[in-house]
Amino acid sequence: MSSPRTEVIPRTGRGTEAHTDAGNTQPLEWQAAVAKFEEGGWFWLATVRPNGRPHAMPCFAAWSGSSFFVASKGSARKSRNLDANGSCVLTKDVGDIHIIVEGLASRVTDEATLRRAAEAMMRIYEWPTRPVGDELDDYGAPTSGGPPYRIYEIRPTRGFGLPTDGETFAPTRWRFPTAE
Repeated sequence: MSSPRTEVIPRTGRGTEAHTDAGNTQPLEWQAAVAKFEEGGWFWLATVRPNGRPHAMPCFAAWSGSSFFVASKGSARKSRNLDANGSCVLTKDVGDIHIIVEGLASRVTDEATLRRAAEAMMRIYEWPTRPVGDELDDYGAPTSGGPPYRIYEIRPTRGFGLPTDGETFAPTRWRFPTAE
């Protein structure tokens, strides 16, 4: 995947101006966001219910080169939502950055991609799983309902990086080639 186009989101409106002149005119580069994804931790996944209402739940998401992998029980609401409509949003707060990534999810069922997902989950979360049929099995987080898990691959279409302090970098938008 080629890198997304990076743009500064103009600060407009009263109270949105930077407080100092220190480094806040430069956007957050995508690779800096990717480095934050590699730290692991919780993400929030927002999906769309069949009736159009939103649904959000915490999840583990593992970045793997050009997309995220998310594990979910087949009986979970987020699985049913993603099966019906792949439009979703992943969010993560990391230190001085709010990261928001819009994307399209699709269920992974082929063994090669399931192995890639298992490797990504192991690398980031030390979560030992393996493909069994069209899911990952063997290990599960205590709150997850236990394995096996469906795997969804989320390909980013647009993203945003927002500084929590308003100073570290300029508010940033990333546009991915698949969305243009």
